[in-house]
Amino acid sequence: MRIALKLSFSALLLFSIFFTWDDTAGAQEERAKKVIYYGWGIRDTQYVRENWRQMEKMPFNGIGIVIAIDRSKPTRGKGATSNQLCWQLMGPRQFRIEDFQEAIADLKVPKWKKFTDNFLPVALSSSVSAIGLNWFDERRWQIIRENFKVLAKIASEGRAKGFILDPEHYNYELFGYVSQRKQVDKPFEHFVETARRRGRELMAAIVESLPDPVILSLYAYTLHLNELRRGNILRKSEYDLLPAFYDGFLESMPARAILIDGYEFAYGFKERRQFLDGYRQIHRDAAKLCKFPDLYREKLRAGFGIWIDYQTQQTYFSPEELQRAVGAALEVSDGYVWIYSQKPQFFPLSEIATSYIEAITEGKRQQVE
Repeated sequence: MRIALKLSFSALLLFSIFFTWDDTAGAQEERAKKVIYYGWGIRDTQYVRENWRQMEKMPFNGIGIVIAIDRSKPTRGKGATSNQLCWQLMGPRQFRIEDFQEAIADLKVPKWKKFTDNFLPVALSSSVSAIGLNWFDERRWQIIRENFKVLAKIASEGRAKGFILDPEHYNYELFGYVSQRKQVDKPFEHFVETARRRGRELMAAIVESLPDPVILSLYAYTLHLNELRRGNILRKSEYDLLPAFYDGFLESMPARAILIDGYEFAYGFKERRQFLDGYRQIHRDAAKLCKFPDLYREKLRAGFGIWIDYQTQQTYFSPEELQRAVGAALEVSDGYVWIYSQKPQFFPLSEIATSYIEAITEGKRQQVE
């Protein structure tokens, strides 16, 4: 847990800051690159329905939004992941769109002016739901395809831009060949071919309802690239099946759909040169891991994540450093930067000083002006 940033602002200061955020011209915001919030402080559709006006006072262009499985149970706090659709999508339970009509109704209520780019999250490999899943289980993957269709339908009717995908392994290694071979003893090439097919199938399921999705992956091909750079070799990397999975995505993507490498490795970056190096890794080095270089160049975009309270250090960024980091990340990115936090919360405000919120605002403003 983090040491809290002190809240020390008066009602007058709050009013003046909120007025500044709301005063940004809508046309400029649409042309500007986007800053998304996705961290421990994301909220569910019921909160969004009731608080969307206040939420838009924060300096973002969108957020990750949680879909509750049971609306009577919490979606935050210890154990709440079991009640979040995003953590159960890869599991054995098949969901129905009829079960989420209230969530869709929630998402239709806000008349967004600034939060134009909202996303529904998906955890791809977690012991919460994915344990026991293997790439060759046709029955299980049929359930997963249907679940992705449900989430895409919610996104479409709820006016979400697309999905935030988290491929990181949470106590289950779906994308690791060595681990997966313990379940099904097949050659590496068979796993690669099947992972690619699963990517095609899931993208086809998504575009049935969401024809031009934006898929923001917290990591894309750079996750496997990082494993190789650490000295791991092909077939022994923890994520050696991930490039094939995303190859399948690219194969099935419609003309206007895009895949963003959210490059979580940028969490602690403070300097423009660091973001430039990340950009080169995404567009040059990681491109070599894709089977379809032309599709990669056409469909893949570079994004960056910034962790405000980086690695338990509540003041890792000074407000000035955060402003520079946001500005540099936006400048170098192909369109999206996402803000991550654990202790600091934005909805509602908690454990974060206004100087840090102003820093995000000013970092964005550099791109608009």
